[in-house]
Amino acid sequence: MEPRAAVREALERGERAVLVTVTALEGSPPSLGVLESGERFGSLGCDGFDESGEHDAMRALRERVRLERTYEWDDASRIRVEVRPFTPGETVPGSTVRPELIVIGTGPVARALAAIGKVLGFTIRAVSLGPSDAPEPDERIVVRNAKELTKLHLGPESYVVIAGHDREFSQEALRMLLLSEAPYLGMMGSRRHTGGLLDELRAAGVSDRSLARVHTPVGLDLGAQTPEEIALAAIAHVVAVRRGRTGSPLA
Repeated sequence: MEPRAAVREALERGERAVLVTVTALEGSPPSLGVLESGERFGSLGCDGFDESGEHDAMRALRERVRLERTYEWDDASRIRVEVRPFTPGETVPGSTVRPELIVIGTGPVARALAAIGKVLGFTIRAVSLGPSDAPEPDERIVVRNAKELTKLHLGPESYVVIAGHDREFSQEALRMLLLSEAPYLGMMGSRRHTGGLLDELRAAGVSDRSLARVHTPVGLDLGAQTPEEIALAAIAHVVAVRRGRTGSPLA
């Protein structure tokens, strides 16, 4: 979930939260949202900065103060941040970015994903190796191979579902997308076909935290059978992850 959105939702629930924002950087600054419960959203760029940000966020909550801090990684790498606590009722600054659904692949499930995602207000980007058959996406992108997926420039409000049937391309696409900031990476496929890939990625050094973004088989357990039901299950999971929920029944 995007850090500002996570902080806003926490305040709406009556929970205090902190927004840690980089102040010395050209362009759009990264930020880290830390809730009173200890949940963390977003990143300042590396684990070291994130851990320092979380430590100062909890101090800001305890002491009810706004802090300005400098985090040093080495002699040549440092950032300056503002650590600002919020209480329920306060307004979190910054615009809310419209979420986007990146549908990779073609076929009935991909078409259903694009259609349902548009109804839910997502910006739809349809990505394929050849001509896309998605119904009226906001953007059509044709790639020649998985390496070209790096040009998608995915951010913290980019949710990806790999819906193609080319197993080799899908698995290579996942490897490339793990380098992005996308919080949700869903891939169609059975556990028999995808379990080995996750073990391989873990053995290659991909962290458990990064792999936690990967969901394969994709979607919530709705007993989906038709393409439309599979797409619904996938997007329901996307919404749950975006809202910081598990997708369990309300009662």
